[in-house]
Amino acid sequence: MRHVSRHQHLDGRGSAMTEYRVHNRVGENPVWDAGSGRLLWIDVRRQQLLSIDPQSDEPTVQHWQLDEPVGAMALCADGRVLLALRRRLVLLDRRDGSLKPVAEVDTEPPGNRLNDGKVSPGGGWFVFGSMNDGSHKLPTGSLHVLGADGRVRRLRGGLCVANGIAFSPDGLQIYFSDSHAGQVWVAPWDEARGDMGAPRHFVFSGEAEGRPDGAVVNRRGDYLSAGVSAGRLNRFSADGLRLPALHLPCRAPTMCCYGGPSLQWWFVTSLVRPEWTAGPPQDDGQHAGSCDGSLFRLVSDGLGLPAASFRFL
Repeated sequence: MRHVSRHQHLDGRGSAMTEYRVHNRVGENPVWDAGSGRLLWIDVRRQQLLSIDPQSDEPTVQHWQLDEPVGAMALCADGRVLLALRRRLVLLDRRDGSLKPVAEVDTEPPGNRLNDGKVSPGGGWFVFGSMNDGSHKLPTGSLHVLGADGRVRRLRGGLCVANGIAFSPDGLQIYFSDSHAGQVWVAPWDEARGDMGAPRHFVFSGEAEGRPDGAVVNRRGDYLSAGVSAGRLNRFSADGLRLPALHLPCRAPTMCCYGGPSLQWWFVTSLVRPEWTAGPPQDDGQHAGSCDGSLFRLVSDGLGLPAASFRFL
């Protein structure tokens, strides 16, 4: 366990925001664990699963060290954590840190790693993506689905950075994005079969507006997308209309989730780009560099849905 410092800010609505200075390299995939009252998330590049009690007066971070990059995680119904490592899926037991193999994703080409993931509303499927991990992004990424029987199927290819996976409140649609292309799609989702129909364009969000990283959908059907290139949380209605964005005190937010005992908060992870670490933190007039890589807690819109847990057979 290590203690973390807290700093107070105001968000774009004038509401209080708490920054937990956790110093992530690539913080991602926050998930609220209602059973323990803790937030879990990953640091892709530090190869860690992390956990914090955000209601503690002296918050500490617990971490589990992994031996390879971790691109996504999900809670399981039995309390274990499903992790998408470089090219394989494993189960982590938080009591002793032991790992149990689940599946190898052997269709991924060299230079790819797994990235982003979300449990389907019924808990029977884990949809996860992959991405080209080189400096020049190539469209070699895919969407895959893991079933409760431990089998993996490919849903779609041709993506550079598969991301932004989320489900509509009724569970009948799935959203996903290509962060490199700035494109978000929506497709019919068949929970019984763990399959999706033909995707259609949902929204485009470019460099200036914030390329789409991790996402969550609220009870109203709004799609909340971390604008990783613009320091803000973008919001889109269910019919694709851009809603007012929420500006954050970091340059690269990565994903948002609902959390807290009554889902009264948003938690947002962030990253630090390698070129930003070459010198002292810079303030570009809008985003203070010292906040990059932090975890943020904001008052939510009160429309949160609990995260589904994955159920193995």
